[in-house]
Amino acid sequence: MTEAFDPADAAAALLRAQGRVAPARAVPLVSVVRSGEQFLILPAGQEENLGPLGRMVLEWGYEVPRDRHAAFQAFLRDSNGLLSTSPVQGLRYLGTYAVFQQSERSLGSFRTIWDFERLSQMEEMSAKAADEGDEWGRAVRALMAFRDPDYAAGRSQVILQLAAATPL
Repeated sequence: MTEAFDPADAAAALLRAQGRVAPARAVPLVSVVRSGEQFLILPAGQEENLGPLGRMVLEWGYEVPRDRHAAFQAFLRDSNGLLSTSPVQGLRYLGTYAVFQQSERSLGSFRTIWDFERLSQMEEMSAKAADEGDEWGRAVRALMAFRDPDYAAGRSQVILQLAAATPL
């Protein structure tokens, strides 16, 4: 008669086969806080031919739950024109992209990219997006509603400043 399969014994055998587990240890945590940085932004109009984008680019990285991918793509097809008609002067929606390749998975599989000239336009964008009566704001909120709400889902935000417009 053969012995019954015991999953606990199988798991213990797998653990033993992996060799000795290193003892627990504590190492100092190195934290990098960049909130004290100074970004010297030239006043608008002082640069010439700096490129096809504005002086700053805002990139949202996020995941969309797999079961919502089809609805997300349909939303993007239907709303791309509306998102491109920003009510904030100087703010442009440059599109939403699926990530083809990246080295850091935690940043999300999709990117929405915005182009703007001044930091104050981000505040104006937030106000318009929060405005219940603004059609563009509703579209931005609908776009953001596709983001995976799971705490562990990939998410990122990057603000890039054009180096040629920045005294370094």
